[in-house]
Amino acid sequence: MESVNIFINDEPLTISSELNLAALIDGQGGKLKSVALVCNSVLVPRTAWQERCCKEGDKIEIFSVVAGG
Repeated sequence: MESVNIFINDEPLTISSELNLAALIDGQGGKLKSVALVCNSVLVPRTAWQERCCKEGDKIEIFSVVAGG
C-alpha cells in the first residue's frame, strides 16, 4: 500500500493513497453532513467524496457548515 503526503488545513499529513475523501473526513473526526471540502482550491461536491482518492501534494481545506441567517 502506497502512501501520499497531503495538507489538511495547512497541516502536513501522510495517508494511504487508497483513502478517499469521505474516509479522510471521517478519520479526522468530521461529521460528513456538517462540513464542506475544498481540494486544491476547488469545492468538491459531497457526491464525489467516495470516488475521489487523495493524491500526492493535495491541499485540502475542511470547513464547518453552520446554519443561520
